[in-house]
Amino acid sequence: MNARCLIVNADDFGLTRAGDEAILRLFEAGRITSTTILAPAARAEVACAAAKERGLPAGVHWTLHAEWEEERWPPSAGAAAVPSLCEEGALMCDAGRMARRARSGDVSRELEAQISFLSSRGVVPDHADSHGGTLYGINGRLFFLNAFRLCRRHDLPFRFPRREEFLRRQLGREPGALLRAAHRAIVASADRHGVKLIDDFITNPYPAAKIGGFSALAAYYERELASAGDGITELFLHPSLPDEALRRRTGEWQKRVWEYDYLSGDAFASLVEREGFTLCSWADAPFGARRK
Repeated sequence: MNARCLIVNADDFGLTRAGDEAILRLFEAGRITSTTILAPAARAEVACAAAKERGLPAGVHWTLHAEWEEERWPPSAGAAAVPSLCEEGALMCDAGRMARRARSGDVSRELEAQISFLSSRGVVPDHADSHGGTLYGINGRLFFLNAFRLCRRHDLPFRFPRREEFLRRQLGREPGALLRAAHRAIVASADRHGVKLIDDFITNPYPAAKIGGFSALAAYYERELASAGDGITELFLHPSLPDEALRRRTGEWQKRVWEYDYLSGDAFASLVEREGFTLCSWADAPFGARRK
């Protein structure tokens, strides 16, 4: 297998009809190799059925907060089982408030329930990752430990990069010594738990207004992918077809349409070929060639 392996993941399967249709079109066209399902979301049942029917490799998009106040979701474990994650029987929309209130036991119960949701519907997750980054420690809580314990139990790789390059991309600057030390500590914790990690990930962290337009977004991905090192890199985006109602709800929806246009365009396919990436899913990524 080529030294540069690329997982192309479309996040948020089950969030919206427009997003789900975009993900299925991209998979049928061979432009993505993976998706992740939001178990608490309203369309999660539909997403699981589609993934099972189409053979679309899927991970569990561990979710501890709702995306929008207008559409809050019940937790997969049931509100009575995870009360510290809920208000009025549904997951909170405010991720910061959730992190301040959440009890560790409730977090583990909800993460486990989301795995069970997928598995009981015929989708055996091939990896786990974190909706909104709530399991990465950036909120001051050590929820990555809950994630690692469950990844070990279910033999799931986890989306967290071994290399520091992603910190520069996410911050838009060089990370400080404290942040680099925190990154090393999380990687070391994953190793102690026997959890497989990717080497790097690439996503555009900026809001639509700061990106400026499709051409700037495409240039960002072209530049970052071209500079990707050896090993397993995940490119993850949130593609969607146009949806005027969602665009009115949040201007960030335009970014998702740009990402769909980028993945479906000739420039992306040409870059993958030119750079010599081997495309793979999480299930067939060569983790065995990496650190145990």
